Amino acid sequence: MNAFEGTVRLVGERLVLRPFCLDDAAGLIEVIRAGEDFLPPNFPTALEAEPIAWFLQEGVHKVQHFGLGIHLAVTERYTGDLIGTIGLFKVDWTHLTSEVGYGMRPGVRGRGHATEALGLVSDWALRDRGLFRVELRAMVTNRASIRVAEKAGYVREGVARGAERDADGISRDMIVFSRIATDPPVPGAPRPHPGGASARLVAGDEEGRYQ
Repeated sequence: MNAFEGTVRLVGERLVLRPFCLDDAAGLIEVIRAGEDFLPPNFPTALEAEPIAWFLQEGVHKVQHFGLGIHLAVTERYTGDLIGTIGLFKVDWTHLTSEVGYGMRPGVRGRGHATEALGLVSDWALRDRGLFRVELRAMVTNRASIRVAEKAGYVREGVARGAERDADGISRDMIVFSRIATDPPVPGAPRPHPGGASARLVAGDEEGRYQ
């Protein structure tokens, strides 16, 4: 089963979430050049034109093609600027579960963009793509990501001890959050823009570091 087939475009009040494309090369190069640390671990880190072009045209879409997850660019709705990334991974279609991860560029953090993006993707996954549970994990020290999870309606379930090794090889504790399809709507949460294509699949076509 793969409910992620086709092109996804989720429109919020301030954001558009869409697949990465070759037009994102300039933004990605800027991120790599600046040494920003919010990208998922499988994204390019070297300033090499051909690998970046291949990744944006093909590589980044492979997980979606095989139904294993999805990577979406987080862009400003009115300017089109690339400001972050969000994605679903570890998708299990037997149990209808997934994890979610996101990252925002340093210059836009603290403005609610991560909360809006997380809400859009979670609603789409749980209401329109048939998943029952989406899990989010944040380091116990990452207060920004913890706030984002709570504002987006995620329920804190507990602490997974030593669940992730950091860059220094130290196993860190992670707080486990989740949203499930039967959870009530989130009061005051950012909603899809009524004039946009949010939650629509078009066939054919730290509030910071990636969690």
